[in-house]
Amino acid sequence: MNKIFEELAATPSRLEKEAILQRHRDDTLLQDVIRLALDPYIQFYIRKIPAYTPNPHPEATLQKVLDIVLPRLYRRDVTGNAAIKTLQYAMETLSYDDDKVIERIIKKDLRCGVSEATVNKIWPGLIPTYPVMLASGYDEKLMLKIEYPAFVQVKLDGMRFNAIVQQGKVEFRSRNGKQLDLLGHLESQFLEMAKRLSGDMQTGDVVFDGELVLKEHNTIWNRQKGNGVLSKATKGTISEKEAELVHATIWDVIPLASFKSGFCGKPYRTRFEFIESLDASADIPDRIALVTNNVVRSEQEAQTLFEQYLADGQEGIILKNITSPWEDKRVKHQIKFKGEMECDLRCVDWQEGTGKNIGKLGALVLQSHDAVIKVNVGSGFTDEHRDKYTKENTLGKIVAVRYNARINDKKTGQESLFLPIFIELRDDKDTADSSHDIK
Repeated sequence: MNKIFEELAATPSRLEKEAILQRHRDDTLLQDVIRLALDPYIQFYIRKIPAYTPNPHPEATLQKVLDIVLPRLYRRDVTGNAAIKTLQYAMETLSYDDDKVIERIIKKDLRCGVSEATVNKIWPGLIPTYPVMLASGYDEKLMLKIEYPAFVQVKLDGMRFNAIVQQGKVEFRSRNGKQLDLLGHLESQFLEMAKRLSGDMQTGDVVFDGELVLKEHNTIWNRQKGNGVLSKATKGTISEKEAELVHATIWDVIPLASFKSGFCGKPYRTRFEFIESLDASADIPDRIALVTNNVVRSEQEAQTLFEQYLADGQEGIILKNITSPWEDKRVKHQIKFKGEMECDLRCVDWQEGTGKNIGKLGALVLQSHDAVIKVNVGSGFTDEHRDKYTKENTLGKIVAVRYNARINDKKTGQESLFLPIFIELRDDKDTADSSHDIK
């Protein structure tokens, strides 16, 4: 099984990865491994793989550990040190290769550049897609769909997250469903907020939607530095000191049942009023804020606010229809205004540097989800990035890029980007943008 993942990791081609998976389409054990690793609703609540010694004479099979041991972890039958000991004992009954497969599962990272979209192409419906509503990029035709009055909210520059309140407990997830371990911080605050929601939203089981940033001495860290720390929360390595700096801004609340179904028919104005009422009654605690919200009555008013926010150093705004539902897709009733263009691409190759960067990262080769746009990005990397980003830990990852224009390469005719600059690895995202979403 581990050899299959090594073969997948060895090729940058999405089509070749699909062909490998297709050859093993009838392997039910492979399906189990991939499902446990990629299903966003399955978590194992272990921050670090315990020290273990592979067994030269395996006493158990990988399938047995998947069927008997791992369910005890994700069902929380055993927790804390008992869970760690359970995993350690199980791994010491397996071979080296099977242990490496278990590591991929527990870390929720197959480390082979295979996304849930690729998996579901081979095995439809194997991996449930984590719900997220996304805004569309600015487009004159979409602007005609905005109804006024509308909301304008400042576009934040942190990590998208959900606070899921269910049966008196709180868990945090990134936009692709990865668990965010904040070491207990903010949990009691969101639980209390859920209890204080009014009207028919007061079910207790709700999802708050918003953005996380790191804030110190009333100053928000820049995106690259802040999200670098927040990515540790997805890996279970964030420190207590770092977790204490995490602040949340929220802009929506959705009943949990509606969130899981992918649709909430309550108008956005109504959903926003629920959390607005918390803010008005001082029930939103420290380290949690309501997004800055303005009511505009024309596109010109929205444009004026956009220019003001840019002048204040903000990234941009989101223009939102107040009557629209919550939907699990990229919607046309919320539109992003940004000062600079940005997109998320998948890394399909790694190129070694020259001169002082021999043996280190020189550039990443990136492409859109549909492979229409392909670009080499060699700018924006620090010396630390060039040391840290190896082929093994970047291939298949989603990379945020800032650029000036979408162009065609004069030599090859390939669609590309003009002056692309690396921003960050997107550990909170599994799927690259398609060419029709890149302006």
